Amino acid sequence: MSCRGKGPARTARRTLLATVLLACAQGLAGAALFATSAGLFDSGNAAYDDGRYAEAAAAYEKVLSHGLVDPRVVYNLGNAYFKLGRLGPAILQYERVLRLSPDDRDARHNLDLARGQIRDRVAEPELQYPIRVVKESIERLPPDPLAWIFLLLYVTLAGLLGGLVLARSYSPRRILAYAAVLASVLALTAGTALAYKVRQASAEVAVVMHDKVDVRSGPGEENTILFTVHEGTRLELRNRLQAWVQVSLPNGLSGWVPSVAVEQV
Repeated sequence: MSCRGKGPARTARRTLLATVLLACAQGLAGAALFATSAGLFDSGNAAYDDGRYAEAAAAYEKVLSHGLVDPRVVYNLGNAYFKLGRLGPAILQYERVLRLSPDDRDARHNLDLARGQIRDRVAEPELQYPIRVVKESIERLPPDPLAWIFLLLYVTLAGLLGGLVLARSYSPRRILAYAAVLASVLALTAGTALAYKVRQASAEVAVVMHDKVDVRSGPGEENTILFTVHEGTRLELRNRLQAWVQVSLPNGLSGWVPSVAVEQV
């Protein structure tokens, strides 16, 4: 299991610098809150190193309950749950880390490791090798750099088109035309990647937290059981109706489950 720090399942130990600065900016109350959270974080790491994983998880949960959400705390919480054999909560926390830090390789590796141990192996549509590589690369990129790249390419394309209109001789027009075509292709690619990232970030995704959950044809116990999912399965949320949510799997299967059986990423 790939984790940060020391030992076979290591924890993240870097100082929560960004949180310190934020706490200081918010005054003494914020600084006191950070000091408490930092102490809990350290005690959680100590408990984890001693093999007291339930105690470590409780400490990390307490830090998050203070509202100081840091990907390293979430990551360590996922590791603690993994050590406890609670795949649902572990997968949920790794998913949350990747929402906060998409390029976190440790979290992605541990997520794949945890998913390999769940009972449901849902087959996703098979992608050809080049497309799969591009998709995985895009998933690792944060959305902000993509937005800036798209904006830069868009402005460049506008400038090239303006220059093409103003150019008088054949050679400059030809060069500008080729450059505009290249810029348009790159801008289209960056725009498509950005749209994919936005959709991915805005998608409502949940993880099954119960050992076994029946997926029904409608929102209610009286409806037919279509199939069953187990702890750790990743579901996309579609609709909500009272105490039920409509979910779907990557293979297209969908149905309704009790809302208490899943937790949103």
